[in-house]
Amino acid sequence: MSFKHFMSRIPPQYQGFFSLSLWAAATILLLRRDLFSLEEGGSKALLLGWSMADQVAASVVTFGAPDLRALLFLPVAFLFTGQVFAAKVLTIFLTALSIWLLYLWNRRNFNSESALIASGLLIISPSVLEHIDSLAPGIYLLPAFTCGAWLNKEYRSNPRPGGGWYFCQLLLSAFCVSLHPIGLAYPLSLLWSWLKDPLDSRQQKFFLIGISAISLFTLLLLQGWHHVHWFQNPVSSLTITVLGSPLQEQPVASSSWITGGLLLISLILVIVLQFRAIWSDFTGRMLLVGLAVGATSSDSAWGIIALCLLLYYGTPLLLQFHHLGSGKNFLQQRGLILLTVIILSALFMRADRKHYEIRQLGILSGEDQLIRVISDEAESARKIAENGKGKRTAPHFRVASQWPSRTMIACRCDTLPLPPAAKDPEAQLAMMSSITHLLFNPRQADNAPLARNLAVHGGDVIETIALLPDGVLLHFRNAVIPTRP
Repeated sequence: MSFKHFMSRIPPQYQGFFSLSLWAAATILLLRRDLFSLEEGGSKALLLGWSMADQVAASVVTFGAPDLRALLFLPVAFLFTGQVFAAKVLTIFLTALSIWLLYLWNRRNFNSESALIASGLLIISPSVLEHIDSLAPGIYLLPAFTCGAWLNKEYRSNPRPGGGWYFCQLLLSAFCVSLHPIGLAYPLSLLWSWLKDPLDSRQQKFFLIGISAISLFTLLLLQGWHHVHWFQNPVSSLTITVLGSPLQEQPVASSSWITGGLLLISLILVIVLQFRAIWSDFTGRMLLVGLAVGATSSDSAWGIIALCLLLYYGTPLLLQFHHLGSGKNFLQQRGLILLTVIILSALFMRADRKHYEIRQLGILSGEDQLIRVISDEAESARKIAENGKGKRTAPHFRVASQWPSRTMIACRCDTLPLPPAAKDPEAQLAMMSSITHLLFNPRQADNAPLARNLAVHGGDVIETIALLPDGVLLHFRNAVIPTRP
């Protein structure tokens, strides 16, 4: 039986779900099975769920409050405690849901052909795969935005002030704001729609006050976005969105400048030509506001939003251009869009293959190499403790890390955030008397005072275990670990 014949036996309304299932299965095979290459914010949210499931001291006390990804991770945290891969599988299903909703939205606004092309290209893009594999915030913005647009439509079709849909939108606003600055696009779009197109003055007041209050409360509770790197190169971010991210930070090559520059020009042209269609639609307005707000960081999450705008509004432009020559042959009607699909598909699949090969070879970034070293050190300490006392005991091992959540997940040991810089080297050493290992990047400006205090002490006090361009791992020889009752 041929594949075409097999697909013809599936009812048309279920063929899309079958395709998404195939994509989900293929994506599972491409993901990392180890505990590395995670994003710090996602790791922190996952740790909170695990600590609640195991009924131990909550990580929020040590690491601070995580974003509201912790709510998404609660089911898998209780069912599969300690399994990072379960959170990745959950993320795959959330991504499939968002792609399906984006397809329905674009089909309703334009046509099924543009919706299918845009959704197919987005779902195989390397940025989507990398975000799923690292639990990065950008991939969770897509289901949040698409569900937010659906909630807005449902509420307006059946308004009930103070009802369930209203509070769902409040909760979703808090979720989006907690993830990333781009998440502000959802509450801002809601406020704009209720300011310009209210159902009545009473409900307008409900939304203007409620959305503003929950967004400000979330920002004050989390004290901003701690894991966002500001004012990055947008050209580099767009290049990474299409070609995949390099393992090490390196200067942008001329070919990358050309690729990113062409994408940036294309993005600007799409926004200019489709501005009226974008701004008149709630989902399009969210993407545009998210693109504008996210320009303050221009990171990988911003790249995903830019790719969505390019695909879902650029594809109809190409199809509309071809419709001008409806009397010509197939290549003249669809030649440009076919060439675009072939080029983007080739670039995306090549980057996905590179991601898979990196996983197969076990290649890690500089930060994750350091985390793997500390993980091996922790495992060696546990084996020594077992062999020395004949039973499993807690080894004298406590880490202070610049990436505490990622480090705790990988080494499964006591981990603390990076300590503040003391007024002098001796005070710094006294402050860290219970720390056995320190993991941080001394080349970053924020860590310079701490690095100066530690540089004074010689090798008899501090031993350098690993030194890489992305950081250093230090061992304190005279650390004193307080005994546990």
